[in-house]
Amino acid sequence: MDNPAKQFDYERAMLWGDRLRVLLNSDHISNGEITETLREKGIFIGSGEKSETVPLLSACLLTPNEFTNLVEKSFVRESGKKYSSSKFKLTASDSDWKTEIQNNFESVIEGIKLGDDREFASEPALSVDPDGNVRITYSVRVLDFSKDWINREITYPGEVLLKQADNDLEIEVNKSRTSQDTNKLNDAITGAIGKFYKSKGITTDEKPESILFDDFTNNERIRFFLQLTSVNTAEFSFKEIGNFEIIRDQEAGALPKEERIEWMDGHVNKVQIKGSDLGKIFLLKEESYYQYYYLIKMTATYAFKFGASAGDCGIEFAFSGKTSRDDNYSGTVFDFSIERLPRVEEGSKIRVRKDIIQRTQAAIDAAFKHVKSPAVTDLEGE
Repeated sequence: MDNPAKQFDYERAMLWGDRLRVLLNSDHISNGEITETLREKGIFIGSGEKSETVPLLSACLLTPNEFTNLVEKSFVRESGKKYSSSKFKLTASDSDWKTEIQNNFESVIEGIKLGDDREFASEPALSVDPDGNVRITYSVRVLDFSKDWINREITYPGEVLLKQADNDLEIEVNKSRTSQDTNKLNDAITGAIGKFYKSKGITTDEKPESILFDDFTNNERIRFFLQLTSVNTAEFSFKEIGNFEIIRDQEAGALPKEERIEWMDGHVNKVQIKGSDLGKIFLLKEESYYQYYYLIKMTATYAFKFGASAGDCGIEFAFSGKTSRDDNYSGTVFDFSIERLPRVEEGSKIRVRKDIIQRTQAAIDAAFKHVKSPAVTDLEGE
């Protein structure tokens, strides 16, 4: 990835006020990075919202080292790449969907356009992996994104991977994105492919099935997240929950008159909780409370061992893509990112990351089927 500010003088930069506020309020700096930088400066605040954290950090003077860390984490961090998955249902298991997209790819994506100040650093290109999966890769160059002092170009890679699922009647669509631009472009590419396949009679619908916030009740959504902690194989196994984030469902009625939970009513809406906070971990353990809040984000640590490569990795699961500032998560899509990865041999990095992604996606599919299987749903309805 290109250096986000390759002509900016890190060593001499002392940033504060409006010049810093422009960057902090952009989509390129996450809430977490701002909160962490404040903590490093000895400023602790309960809220992670930018409306409260940005004015605080803008009033501070960032040293060149603090500024460098903030920008590098935001643009080069592993969590910059998020992964999501969806599925097209095939009309027949022997459908030649690969040949069709290979022969018609240019015409399928012909109408896809980029926004202002965006251009392709590399045009969408289709290739077939040795294992038969169809891979579409590209990168987007964003110009002058802040309209201010960090007036440089950044290149964001994106990818859409198509593969036939195990039951042979589904095409699994795995998407990776590094920005809002690549997120929109992935959706546009997938949508164009869906229309093409439906017109050819290859798939049953134009739109693939994704895991959406609205697919679950409050109870099911929490159980879905928790099912991701049941992974236990020799190569990939759950270790512990890190942080999680819940939002009080104001339409779920009054909370029970119990001291340990009624504090949420009235003045508390979004709650960010560390996994080590034993006083609040019951919110994930006691099902009788599930109906009163949404679980929207959770981090978890997994142990992996792929050949000679072994260690712990941190995964963040979340419902993403919210466009409004309120607590309406309707329509958001479930995705994940690798937040922490240990040092492994340089030659093994790509393989390790790929293995972690595959096993995480398999865990997500299994968790969704477990929670939404007819047998479980019928049992709950009794």
